[in-house]
Amino acid sequence: MAQTPKVHEGVSDICHLQARLDTITRPIFREQTAELLCKEIENFRHRIAGFHEPLATEFRAAAAQWLQVAQRQLDEARAVTGKEPTPQLFRAGDPVNREQEAFVARSNVVGELEQQVMLGTGCPGIVLYGRRRMGKSTILRNLTGFLPTDVLTAFVSMQNPQMFTSIESAVGSISGEIHKLVPADGEAVDLSGFFRLLTACDERLASEGKRLLLAVDEYETIDRKIGEGVFAADLLDTIRESIQTHRRMIWVFAGSHEITELPHAAWTSYLVSARTVEVPAFTPEETRMLLTEPLKHSSLWRPDDPKRPRFAASFWGEGGIERIHREAGGWPHLVQLIAETIVDLINDEEAGTVSAESMERALDKAVVRGHNVLYELLRRESSLPGEWEYLSAFRHTAVQPPPGDGAVAASIRRRLLVEEQQGDEWRLRVPLMERWLRIRG
Repeated sequence: MAQTPKVHEGVSDICHLQARLDTITRPIFREQTAELLCKEIENFRHRIAGFHEPLATEFRAAAAQWLQVAQRQLDEARAVTGKEPTPQLFRAGDPVNREQEAFVARSNVVGELEQQVMLGTGCPGIVLYGRRRMGKSTILRNLTGFLPTDVLTAFVSMQNPQMFTSIESAVGSISGEIHKLVPADGEAVDLSGFFRLLTACDERLASEGKRLLLAVDEYETIDRKIGEGVFAADLLDTIRESIQTHRRMIWVFAGSHEITELPHAAWTSYLVSARTVEVPAFTPEETRMLLTEPLKHSSLWRPDDPKRPRFAASFWGEGGIERIHREAGGWPHLVQLIAETIVDLINDEEAGTVSAESMERALDKAVVRGHNVLYELLRRESSLPGEWEYLSAFRHTAVQPPPGDGAVAASIRRRLLVEEQQGDEWRLRVPLMERWLRIRG
């Protein structure tokens, strides 16, 4: 009986890998996970041999059957992978899963976050600001492994209906995420109970020498719900008091609007001491790393594993990486969009590398595939009178004078859409946006 828990643990690990394999659709990841499953079953067979009877005999026989199933799955995955063309690892859409999708560590941003999180006197909160589709959510969801091990990360999105239905549902959802990482007494059914829970968690963190980063994504929803009367400003009072009191808990508010753009609450007063960390566009080096080492941070392969998927720079064609970076303006979503489109096109045409002609075809196809995001970045965010009219004029001209309306000019600058040219003229910063205006805008 004493060995039963060890058997249960070994079988659970095997079941976990099989469950993961059942959810994976991309052949390259099915092969890798199937290999891990076979190794795990073989290791289990070796370990179980030294157990008491009947455990040793019965489970070795069972493991032999499991191994046959796992080996068959591995053979099937290898057969598909052997026929598979260039693997599609790029994803323009939801936050990236670095285990299975192209991901690049934003070292500058994470480094700045770490500096603030590890302040000896406690961090007075962080506003993580970046324009839409700059990769804020991807950064927050992939912090584990990049911050010190004594920093825990809880992530909530204000787009989750459980977060914006009422204050009670919001504090309940946040408390649930905290409880997963920091067991503490107390139940949050209102703001008072929520604050008591945060206090208990802060004391627990202090006793264990840990910190908790509490990331609230799409925090603009809080402001909107205050405007709608769903939330009261008391929620912000509670958060401000937590920031000032709970020195082991770091509140991070991520959003695509500058804090001064939020109209329904005095956010600069509530977060008067909070540090702002900006998420910029990719640097040329980050774009190159994404396109050549897309799975550098996946734990499915050893760091030195030669089987880890890579792309030679030559795959993207002569000057191709630089062209992709330039066409996307370094905008992370658009870099992924162009790369995703290129890989699909190369596979459709059964080509080995990107030519100048196929690059042009991919860019034209990318503005169609990425119509929604380009529409959002250019058209829907143009809320001021005359703003869209100014931007849409780039459909017919590469450069034009700045808009005469100062508010429009400031908005377009803030949205990172233009760059100044000699002679006091502006042009669109992202050529793919200009292409979209001509083809779809």
